[in-house]
Amino acid sequence: MKLAEYLAQPGKTATDIARECGVSVSTITRAAADGGSPSLDLMRKIAAATSGKVTANDFMGSVQ
Repeated sequence: MKLAEYLAQPGKTATDIARECGVSVSTITRAAADGGSPSLDLMRKIAAATSGKVTANDFMGSVQ
């Protein structure tokens, strides 16, 4: 699941994820934007904060 899709769910906010990851809200919104490319460390934190619903693979573009 893409981070933007996760954040679109009721009760899921960039503020909550940012707090859990120890980063700013703008960092999370950038990561959620198309083409967002967070660091591997942040990808791991996002995966943990979303209980594995968003993984590092979800940040990779589609392979053609």
